[in-house]
Amino acid sequence: MPPTPALPLDWQTFETAHDVEATWFRLASASLALLGASAFKEQAFSAFAFNAVSFPSISLSFDTDPGNRERGHYPPDWSNECMEADVPAIGQLWEEGHAGIEDALAELIDAADDELLEAIEAGYLHSLRKTMVRLEASDAFGQIKTCPRFWTVVTQVDADTDDEERLLEQVRLAPLPGQA
Repeated sequence: MPPTPALPLDWQTFETAHDVEATWFRLASASLALLGASAFKEQAFSAFAFNAVSFPSISLSFDTDPGNRERGHYPPDWSNECMEADVPAIGQLWEEGHAGIEDALAELIDAADDELLEAIEAGYLHSLRKTMVRLEASDAFGQIKTCPRFWTVVTQVDADTDDEERLLEQVRLAPLPGQA
């Protein structure tokens, strides 16, 4: 399928056109509020991930065993690998709020050559990391019970967890927009 003239051919243009990071932040914040009011409201979570299990899909993964990280269980042994399935209201929220982005991103992926596809995926993961840092800074995780040393990560299947943690830390240390 040849790209249409209206199809953005890079991640930054796509992200801006679809307000991706702001949408992910809004959906994740609302998901945490739903989780905090769900049957899981008494559960203390030890970890949260944006789990990019099948690009361009995202799952919200939570772990409840604070010892998994210390034991070196990488990737974490997620107790709730797809929280959107465990709490249907979260699934519905993402289905309605992310469908347009996911459909447009699938179209962009289909139009991309291998080099562009790698750049799009790298931008996608970087935007997930920026969204995670924004969630941390906004105290969005205060809507759920968390264990001490609550761990956040952006992950993919078969990814190097140490590398994922390093990349997320780089985003945490980067100046915020408007700072220099």
